[in-house]
Amino acid sequence: MMNTDVDEELNAQTVDVITINFSLTKDGAIISANKEFCQMLRREVGSITDTSILEVVHEQDRTLFMQRITESYEGGVIPFTFRLIRIKGDSLPFYVNLCRWVSLDEVCVQAIPIADPSGYTAVEQLLVEKKITVLDLTDNAAINCNFDGTVVAVNNAYDKLFGWNNKELKGNKSPFVPDHLMHEFIEIKNRLLGGEKVIRMNTARMTRNGIMIPVNFSILPDYDNKGRVQGVIALSKNLEETLEMKAFIEKQMEYILQQEILIKDITNNVEVGICQYDVEKKKLLYINRRMEGLLGVPIYDLMRDSTLLVSTCHSDDKTELIRFYDESARELKIIEYRVVGKDGEVCWIRTKLTPIINEAGKVIRFVSLSQDISKQKLQDELLRKWDKLNTVGQLAASFAHQIRNPLTSIKGFIQLVATEQENLYGPIMQEELHKIESTIEDFLQLAKPSIGMEFTTTSIHTQINRVVSLMEKEAMLQNIIFKIKLYDKDQFIYCEPKQIQQVLINLLKNSIEAMPGGGELRISTMIEGNQMVKILVVDTGIGIPPERLSKLGEPFYSHKEKGTGLGLMVSYRIIENHQGSIRFTSKEGYGTTVEIRLPLSVSN
Repeated sequence: MMNTDVDEELNAQTVDVITINFSLTKDGAIISANKEFCQMLRREVGSITDTSILEVVHEQDRTLFMQRITESYEGGVIPFTFRLIRIKGDSLPFYVNLCRWVSLDEVCVQAIPIADPSGYTAVEQLLVEKKITVLDLTDNAAINCNFDGTVVAVNNAYDKLFGWNNKELKGNKSPFVPDHLMHEFIEIKNRLLGGEKVIRMNTARMTRNGIMIPVNFSILPDYDNKGRVQGVIALSKNLEETLEMKAFIEKQMEYILQQEILIKDITNNVEVGICQYDVEKKKLLYINRRMEGLLGVPIYDLMRDSTLLVSTCHSDDKTELIRFYDESARELKIIEYRVVGKDGEVCWIRTKLTPIINEAGKVIRFVSLSQDISKQKLQDELLRKWDKLNTVGQLAASFAHQIRNPLTSIKGFIQLVATEQENLYGPIMQEELHKIESTIEDFLQLAKPSIGMEFTTTSIHTQINRVVSLMEKEAMLQNIIFKIKLYDKDQFIYCEPKQIQQVLINLLKNSIEAMPGGGELRISTMIEGNQMVKILVVDTGIGIPPERLSKLGEPFYSHKEKGTGLGLMVSYRIIENHQGSIRFTSKEGYGTTVEIRLPLSVSN
């Protein structure tokens, strides 16, 4: 920064300074000039256009003038001084602080008159040493930034007006353009690239403390070393007290009010509940009418007490919902929970929570979007029941075969009993009747409808063994051998047992159907990090083509002739509802591996 003596010197020189601007060809012919340049020469612009600049430059300065112009063409602009000759023969000293090439044969020059010729060398030296820039030579708040919004520099007046200093902003994105006025920046860029030299406009900008203030802008193009427009130099004045800006403010406020009304019209008429929550103040900033309908709690009560967001939640889901809102996660979170209405009716809600993060990386607010998914839940349940009914129907033939065999034995033995005096066949008949009873019990357990989601802690080994016993007779008919290898220690999962059985039956049926010529079906379990149990179902069947693997689980997609694809889709959804995952890998001609991962019970 400059010392006090130099500050005083510069201030003395630049009081009421008039800047002259003119453009030249590479040979020094004048192309255009501003009115201040003409006034200095006391000549009309028409009389100097196409004449040589050397005609009005002092003869002792002409060599240096053209040398500096040529050097600026190659880049590395060095400010320099020269004297301008007027009609009466007197001369005025100037120093050039801007020399930019806008094309291969046009350079724009900006110069400031020096009031005291004996003092200009100190200022020139500061410019050469780059201790000051053109931003330091104006009393206006000035900012230099690239077209992508990156700040090159700001001056002290900018800090006083807007609250940001050069050290904070340099190299960062400019924060003072409000989002709803960003279109102005794009318009300014297009106009400057289109050839405009000065753009003047009244607008509004944001101060560091978040206040919008009205400003008057004079915007100039900033050129790179090759004369191409690369950004802007904007000089701004605070016009808050002027009558003109009062009218401008009223217009801006009217625009903002219209935007607020538009946003409220949208948010209050969508089928989604919207909330915005301030993490630091621990209070709701906004809530729309739909949220009131979803929760059954008045908006004003929710705004007064944000804890009422969970007041109507089902008792079984309340703990998880409170944890969902309390944890300050940095990524999108989703939860599904039940809300109990005044009439006792249960409604399913899905809420997505999006964090808003400040520049320091801290979560400061949350925006939540909530919607009623009761119909979707009902459809999911119907799909599961449909798939279960379909499974039971397909297994009916196998069960009939399993029951027919022992019945045939019993029928034959009863006929023999009628002819024998001793009851030699009683134990055999009892054993066959036990087989029938066991098969029918398994069948009824599978077909029995479930009411809601009855989760319980159960043994994964028990579920696998039950399904295997249910399917092994059908497998034997297809010449398929089961090979079971379960983890040494039994593991327990928190699940809805019938749904897990449904998934395993679907997968085993698919594997059996994939081995029409017989084969080996391996089922194994293993533990991952004492947190997950992994179930592997591996067959030696025909395999699945790669293009079909990515579509598994989609509704109505199946490679079976009469398949609906609903079985796998329901299986995927069941596993997801149990916080698990299901993955298929396959190679044509070698078989398919299904991997199911489920979380172990906390009490395991």
